[in-house]
Amino acid sequence: MKSKPKAQFLPSAYVQDCYAQLHHLHKGKLSVEEYTHEFEKLVINGDLQEPEEETIVRHLGDLYRR
Repeated sequence: MKSKPKAQFLPSAYVQDCYAQLHHLHKGKLSVEEYTHEFEKLVINGDLQEPEEETIVRHLGDLYRR
């Protein structure tokens, strides 16, 4: 039920944009809380379908990437 409205109202490249933003996300000057909030928002909006363990590794890897 959610996928129909999502597909109807969102641009076709929306999910790809979310993945790209998630791929390029790093902590930088953000606080850990701000980074985690942004990470979770992108995972939810991009409807990331991967095992929880991989998502945790992605989060921690991006968090400590320089």
